[in-house]
Amino acid sequence: MKLKKFFVTSLLVIALTTTLHAQDYQTAFGVRLGYDSGLTYKNFFSIGNAFEGILSASPHHFQLTALYEYQQPVPGAPSLDWYLGLGAHLGGLYDKGHRSNGFLLGADIIWGVEYIFPQAPFAISLDWKPTVNFVNDYNDYWYAGFALSLRYRFN
Repeated sequence: MKLKKFFVTSLLVIALTTTLHAQDYQTAFGVRLGYDSGLTYKNFFSIGNAFEGILSASPHHFQLTALYEYQQPVPGAPSLDWYLGLGAHLGGLYDKGHRSNGFLLGADIIWGVEYIFPQAPFAISLDWKPTVNFVNDYNDYWYAGFALSLRYRFN
């Protein structure tokens, strides 16, 4: 019985210390550079759970994206976290070409890594954010969803 309590207590301590490390800041704001370049805002609403909003533009479209992200530390790599999320976007096309609708509405997934500078108020992340549009056939950026973000952290 004592071994079982020790095992459960050890697992809880490891889980709590790992989860607590996953959030070294509350809010961050910055730029996102990639095919979809623009502004990014990230806010943790609980430990390991964040909202990210992205206002972006590309050579063919602009969009506003809202994402839920689950973020955890990479084991053995201090200040490095991985995250996975999903969300939706709304936007429009600059150049419709052969498309019948210039309106964009769709779903997004995101996967990435984030390094949180321990001695500076910055975080840098690299991610892949493929999307699917529901209202037209503009889905040519599955391969182009890579971006680098640099955010200023507010504690």
